[in-house]
Amino acid sequence: MKLLGVIRDKNYLEYLDNGLDGLILPLEKFSVDYFKYYSIDDIKEHKKSTDKLCFVVINKMIFNNELEDLLNVLKELETLKVDGVFFYDLAVLNLVKENKINIDLIYNGTHMVTNSDTINLYYDLGVKGAYLSNEITKDEVLNIRHNTKSDLFILLLGNPVVAMSRRSLLTSYFANKNKSKSDLITIKEPKSGQEFLVKEDSNGTTFFYNKRLNLSNVYKELVDNDINYGIIEHGEFSSDEYKQLIKAFVHFDKKKIDELAGHNRGFLYRETIYKVK
Repeated sequence: MKLLGVIRDKNYLEYLDNGLDGLILPLEKFSVDYFKYYSIDDIKEHKKSTDKLCFVVINKMIFNNELEDLLNVLKELETLKVDGVFFYDLAVLNLVKENKINIDLIYNGTHMVTNSDTINLYYDLGVKGAYLSNEITKDEVLNIRHNTKSDLFILLLGNPVVAMSRRSLLTSYFANKNKSKSDLITIKEPKSGQEFLVKEDSNGTTFFYNKRLNLSNVYKELVDNDINYGIIEHGEFSSDEYKQLIKAFVHFDKKKIDELAGHNRGFLYRETIYKVK
């Protein structure tokens, strides 16, 4: 399994010296649900500075007036020879196919990548990889692996996205309360007691689980079953802690990972009812 980082600070290239095989860079103006976004110039800097993997995220819904800019961006990413583009909106797939752009695509359908039939449909359309949903069990992950040729990406450690709205929900909330606005708050769902991190930016409002997901307990099994890529998010870890985490995955040390990241295994052993089957 190759390890990919999602970095939150400006010194994103320094983490490549600590064992990561590459980075995932959410593209500014064309991606959502992240805490740091990268420009085309940042991607050029990555490609110039290292030969490690470089994946780009384009996961926002695309509007008609953005199609021309998106096409130009895809052509530039082709020139830069990025290793793949995570996409959500089918406009990306259509533009790549219609314009014969040589880019490997990874389907990033958030909560919809839950079964091999869906993944194989996209694979037959030329999509090379799929980013698995965080809401499926370990057995479902392994079943998908055994029934598709697609490259598979999985979140090993990070705060999963629960939902995203195009509306500025925090702006509305604080205006209604006559309070000073904050772009990042924590809320608690009263019935379950589950905490969520809520973030607003120019693209809308994203809800994250406030309890970090940590799949260290099945990491070796995922490796043995040929899951191609594991994603480790920087999150709120300090630079030193994140480097320790990378090292603990590279020279696998489950005890150290759990010590730093906790023991939340998400839906590995229990099905969620909120799932597209």
